[in-house]
Amino acid sequence: MGFAERALDACMRAMENGTISERHVGDVLKCKNINVQPLAPQLKSEHSIVRRMAARIIGAKGGDITCVLDAAIKEEEKDVLVEMLSAVGKRGEGLDALERLLNHDDCLIREEAISMFRRAGQAELLFPLLFDEDDLVVKRIKRYINEQEGQNREKTRT
Repeated sequence: MGFAERALDACMRAMENGTISERHVGDVLKCKNINVQPLAPQLKSEHSIVRRMAARIIGAKGGDITCVLDAAIKEEEKDVLVEMLSAVGKRGEGLDALERLLNHDDCLIREEAISMFRRAGQAELLFPLLFDEDDLVVKRIKRYINEQEGQNREKTRT
């Protein structure tokens, strides 16, 4: 059994025991070729730290991101949801399923949703926020959309 398999095994055991630590996560994240899909059931754990760490690993190491999307739709704890949005944003897949979070009452979740769409290069999905009550949000969204349009123009030139 190689390092990657041992790291994943130790991480899974720690998640199941509720004793997960940054060391476990770091060991898995160091691995280049690793299948982290066995961690997907941990996104339904009763422990918020386990759900948060599982989302971070799956988002960073690949695999099917739909399990994180599905978990994010049902997640009620703010810190876990923010981690899930960050993971999904890095991957940039299936974001339209989380578009409703752009109107969330909690400003932290709303900010992370905006960042998620921006990181994924899908600022066009932020268009409805151009009509937001908060002028700062409107200015930011205009800037993000303009930045993305500039990047798209650069891509078409090359």
